Amino acid sequence: MTNKILVIIPVYNESRTIFDILSKVQEYCDEIIVINDGSTDNSLDVIKSFLPSATVSIKIINNNKNLGIGKSMKLGFEEALRGNAEILIKLDADAQHKPEDIPTFIKLLVEKNYDLVKGNRFFKHESINKMPKIKVIGNLITTSLQKVISGNYKISDPNNGFLAIKVDKLRTIDINKLDNKYFFENSLVIIFSAYGFKIGEYGIETIYGEEESSIPIFKASLKLLPFFILSLYRRNKLKAINQLSLNSLIFLLGNIIFFTNLLFQVYLMWYFLLFLIFLYLLIDIVNFYIND
Repeated sequence: MTNKILVIIPVYNESRTIFDILSKVQEYCDEIIVINDGSTDNSLDVIKSFLPSATVSIKIINNNKNLGIGKSMKLGFEEALRGNAEILIKLDADAQHKPEDIPTFIKLLVEKNYDLVKGNRFFKHESINKMPKIKVIGNLITTSLQKVISGNYKISDPNNGFLAIKVDKLRTIDINKLDNKYFFENSLVIIFSAYGFKIGEYGIETIYGEEESSIPIFKASLKLLPFFILSLYRRNKLKAINQLSLNSLIFLLGNIIFFTNLLFQVYLMWYFLLFLIFLYLLIDIVNFYIND
């Protein structure tokens, strides 16, 4: 039986690339949702100019102002969940990723029984060599934090925006908990991991041209730590609700000790807290590789 494939393409000032992306993507799907996220160039006009030549259904969502990648994708998810698509692909409109890889993403979902497949730029050395150094450093930092926060110790490119999802699993989660801005992909991995869904990666080639990232690096860096702290609490709350575990209890006990000891300052308790953190990580890593 053939799965119905839907591709969501968020667009922000991509008038140079979106027409070509749409023409290639339609070869690999049954439906496309394009979200124009308040573009200030003529991206919307270019998208509309493609419609007469479209061979699949194309739905346009037009944000009157820039809402951010996460919020735009959540709007796309909401629209997708009203339909009957079985597999959802997210592909950015900047032409950094190849639509020709879509069939492989779908194959991994079906044959390997993954619930989420993410593209990984670090599996191909040529992509790393072409990647701006600031992105390499940023990805190393966020990947290390992501592994601890999500409890998934294999995903090594959580920031990558090329991904495929089984729609039935997407219906299970609360998409309102996904991040509205730069950390959308990170939050998706964290929530899917908290639910125990199976996540895989596929090595993709990334093409870097003259395009500029729409993500303000300095601003995103300031929000990184608060995002991960909040995500750690959300993940452990979800884990406790879905399946109460020893680590959930350790996390709760650690928080009680931390906030209580801020008042009483018993130094021995700080050492005990460090022991709990070590124990939490050890159990987390062991559980991941046992269940993987």
